Parts: sequence; C-alpha cells; structure tokens
Amino acid sequence: MGRLVDEGLALVGEDITTGPEGRPANLTAGLAWARNLLADRPTGPGAGVGADRLAAASRARDAALKALEGAARTANSALARFNRPVILTNVSGTGWQRAEVADPAAARGQDLRAAVEALRAAVAQLEQDLRADIKKAIKTSMFAQLQRDVQVRQDLAQQLVRQIGQTLADVRTGVARVGVKVEWSVRKDADAKAMVELVNSPPSDEMFERMYDVLRQRMDESVGDTWADRVAHTFDYRAWHEWTISVTHSSFSDGDGDRFKEVKPRGMNPLETLSTGERRLATMLPLLAAAWSMYSGEYRGPRLLSIDELDAAFDDVNLRQMLGLLRRWEFDVLATAPSMTPVIKKEAGQVVIHQVITSGKHRVTVPWLWQGHGEAQPLTLDLGLGFDGGMAG
Repeated sequence: MGRLVDEGLALVGEDITTGPEGRPANLTAGLAWARNLLADRPTGPGAGVGADRLAAASRARDAALKALEGAARTANSALARFNRPVILTNVSGTGWQRAEVADPAAARGQDLRAAVEALRAAVAQLEQDLRADIKKAIKTSMFAQLQRDVQVRQDLAQQLVRQIGQTLADVRTGVARVGVKVEWSVRKDADAKAMVELVNSPPSDEMFERMYDVLRQRMDESVGDTWADRVAHTFDYRAWHEWTISVTHSSFSDGDGDRFKEVKPRGMNPLETLSTGERRLATMLPLLAAAWSMYSGEYRGPRLLSIDELDAAFDDVNLRQMLGLLRRWEFDVLATAPSMTPVIKKEAGQVVIHQVITSGKHRVTVPWLWQGHGEAQPLTLDLGLGFDGGMAG
C-alpha cells in the first residue's frame, strides 16, 4: 500500500490520517484506506470471484493502459511546441505505468499530477501579478488622466450651460413674452452624487482605488463593448446630470415679473397652454441658444445652422421673432420651406433662394455659389461647342 502512495498511483483521502511521506500514519489508518479502496472495486455478477476476478481486473487494467496511451499521444500533439512531452514509464515489479512530463533539463520526468498542480499554481500567480501590474498602471496613469479629462469636459459643459442661460435671459418674444430657462444639475439619486463627488475629489491612492472598484463593478453592464467604450460608459458625466427646462408666458405672470413653469414629462405641461407657434418657438429657443453659445468663442467663419421647414407652425408674428433672433445672433442659416413667402424674403435680409420649379413632369433647379461673403451668384453650365439638340458632342 505504501508503494501505491510512493508511485502516485492512488490518493489517500482527506479523512485518513497520514504521515510526512503521505502514507497512512498507522495500521488503523492503513486498514481504513484499504477498506475505501476495496469499496471502489467492481461488484456484482460480472466482477467474478477468485481467478475470474483477477482476469477481469487484468482486462480492465489493459483497457485502461490502452486508453492512457491514446490520451498521452493526444496530449503530446498539443505539447510538442513546448518540448515537454508526456511519457509513460513502467513501475518496476508491477504492471502499472506512470504518466510523467519529460523535462529536458532533468534526468527524470515530473509526475503528471504534480506537474499540472504546479502549472495551475504558476498560472494563478501570473494572473495575480498581472492584475496587480494592470491595476497599478491604471491607478497611476490612466485614472489620473481620466479624472482630468472628465473634470475638463464637465467644466466646459457647465460653462456652456451658463452661456446658454445668459443668452436666454434676455430673450422674450413679442406681446406674449415667451421665454425659456434651462438648468443642468446633478441628478438626485445617490449613485450620480457619488460619481460626481468621486471625480471631483483630490487625487489620492484612495480615490484611484475607488475609481478602479467602480470600473470593475460596472464592466458587466456593457458586455461585448470595447475597453474604451466600457470606460466611457462608466465615467460618462452626462449620465450623472439632468436638464430642467422652464417656460414663461405673459399669461403665467401675476404682475410681479416673469413666472416660469417647469416642463415635465408627466402631469401639467405648460407648453400645452401655448399656441402652436409659441410652442415651437419655445422648444427651439434652447437649441438656438446652445448653437449660438458654441459659436460665441473666438471663431471666424460661417455660423452655420440648419433648420427644416423654417416657417412651419409659425404665424407672421412668431416667424418675425424667429428671423429676428437669427439675425441678432448672426447665424448663417440653411433652411427649407414649402414656399418662399414675402415675410421670409423681407425679414431674412440677404437670402439665397434655391428654388425647384415644377412644370408637368419636368423640374428645373438653379444652382448658386456663395463664397462666404457678398452676394451669391447663380452658376451657368458651359456645355461646350458641340451642344446640339440637347446632346453634348
């Protein structure tokens, strides 16, 4: 029985007391182990007795050895590039064989079971070291830069919101005095507050540790995305804030100045009390103010703005208000309209009309070219000298 342990052909269970060599510590332990081994042997009519049982055991051993040889060949085909093949060695005085991992630097191979355990331990240690190295690199470099980037973007966003608010503060339309106020603040839930507090904390090992923990915790929320997308998802400062939009109207006031009512997705919506034109104007004001604020820095060039169906839902009064704001903020507007009304021609100032004329099945369009200053000029097509009867030569 001691040979079974020494050759690594059988394992002593944890419930058996063992000595330093791994053998049963005493006779009682040895007998208990023997009973366990015998309990695992085949039983029943097919097991046989006496010589029959020995023959059955020999056949089972031969089949097991044949399967072992096949498994060794399969393993060697995968391990050949590592120069560590699996070899089978005979155990002297027995019909047993031992699987070993050959080591070119050693006279004797290493027991397969021990080699596998050593390899698992080495892999676990490498993974732990790698995680520690990655964690250290992330903490000392990436998170420091990430925190600065998020803070810069957050500050720029707050400046833009303040600029939008200042722009809208003086905007009131006509007699109805429609106006809009916007606010951008931290969401009221605990998670958003914690993330804002984390990003705005002074740099420290504790802060970087918390950022690392947050990143690890939220990686599973965006499974399948790239590493960069997952980091962006975790530290997207926009998700920590929310917009509050309020609108004012002359009918809301009680005589003590403008009174704003918050626009909410549920319940009483103050926009529903406005006319169609006033409602469209109120919804466009924040967008126009945001565009103007983006152009309000040191910028030279067209302040391009694209508006689909410029006069949709507007009566002449509200359309004049809209065109007046576009002139006041010096936008260069690219807009579509079902028709070019006299109000648009009069109030828009310099205007380039690209008009599509329909006559039966034919449509005629005239291209214009504007070079960023002065008047736009219509373009002419030079068809060449060979043009004859609608065909160019």
